[in-house]
Amino acid sequence: MNIIVNGVRAGSKATGCALCGATWGDHHEEMFGEDLFFCCDICAAEFRNMIEKALQNTPINKIDELRINGNYRDGRHVVINNEKNSLSFYVKFGPGAVIEEFRMEK
Repeated sequence: MNIIVNGVRAGSKATGCALCGATWGDHHEEMFGEDLFFCCDICAAEFRNMIEKALQNTPINKIDELRINGNYRDGRHVVINNEKNSLSFYVKFGPGAVIEEFRMEK
């Protein structure tokens, strides 16, 4: 899976957190068959919650590319791509990795 956070490749210790792009910390989790780097457990939980919510009721079962633009304060605009489908949405989190706002985008 190719992950781009604010225009920069991410998802490994060398490239940065799969959600926010930070390079500090050392939290790893296997998601979607890949070992992903996160700066902290909160970013990992937000990432998991975001993807699970986005993929509910969709035919997408594989992610080839994930583009995330934004931050915690302003929320994130996300695009999920695979060879057949594309899905765009906005997500904003509150304390404890809880999704406060989620809406599909065109």
